[in-house]
Amino acid sequence: MGTVTRLTPREATIRSAAPGPRGRIAVQVEAEDGTVRISVAGARMPARIYLYVDGDLADMWVDNAAAYELPAGRFAPGPHAVTARAVDNLGRWGGASMVVETE
Repeated sequence: MGTVTRLTPREATIRSAAPGPRGRIAVQVEAEDGTVRISVAGARMPARIYLYVDGDLADMWVDNAAAYELPAGRFAPGPHAVTARAVDNLGRWGGASMVVETE
């Protein structure tokens, strides 16, 4: 087993300043006329998009497009919590949720 040594403030600053992705990307979910629209802004494409319906992963795709449309009719009738999460190729992420009522 190794030993644990305390970092000096200078070493701690240097180690915590490692380069990495910063910020979040914007994800928007809208429902209109029986269609759920998902858009991603500020992402370095391609991005991975995850679609959750009522907490369960319903779909996932990777693409260079920044907007997607899904027919709400693919969900069972009633209210559903729809969440979209996106991760770009820099590892930045964002997400959005809304309740969608289907007939």
